[in-house]
Amino acid sequence: MASRAGSLSLVAGVLALDFANTSSGRDTAEPVEHLERAADLVDWAAHAGGLDGGTARRARAALGRDADLAQTVLRRARELRDTVQDIGAAVARGEAPAPTDLDRLKDFARRAIAPAAFAPAPGGGYALDFSAAPAETALLGPIAWSAVDLLRSGRFERVKRCPGPGCGWLFFDHSKNNSRRWCDMATCGNRTKGRRHRARRI
Repeated sequence: MASRAGSLSLVAGVLALDFANTSSGRDTAEPVEHLERAADLVDWAAHAGGLDGGTARRARAALGRDADLAQTVLRRARELRDTVQDIGAAVARGEAPAPTDLDRLKDFARRAIAPAAFAPAPGGGYALDFSAAPAETALLGPIAWSAVDLLRSGRFERVKRCPGPGCGWLFFDHSKNNSRRWCDMATCGNRTKGRRHRARRI
């Protein structure tokens, strides 16, 4: 079955949390993996806006030329994703993330910043630009720093985990009154409500 990485719903509102949702999580009954190949990572990053078209083409070419590099980048991507999942799940439960997870995230961010450049940001000021970096950093740098920015924001009450059956996706609640419950009302929300309705009729 072809990966859906390049067309997954982007419902988290934060790049790092959308990346965490490229699998259903190791603690779900039937884990679903959308990053089967390094090319799937490039597809997802381009789809999610983590890198532009030119950077995606360069990353795809580099990974296509070097199978060992492709495997290393895929392994590192899954490590970063699992780390963000574990941090996000802890925060959503109202718990402090494990120090080992924070150290891993710090290591990803540290490795990414060296080849990055500062560039003017669309809204003013400057932002880290990973587009000219090697493939691994171009792909994973924006994700690692998105996670760092989320932790720095301190708005942990808005990090939530979807309670839909078999879901567990993470998201940042941007609603005015912090009332969002589902990753997507059209899928998990309506599906759960339908199940409850049918149960009441039995």
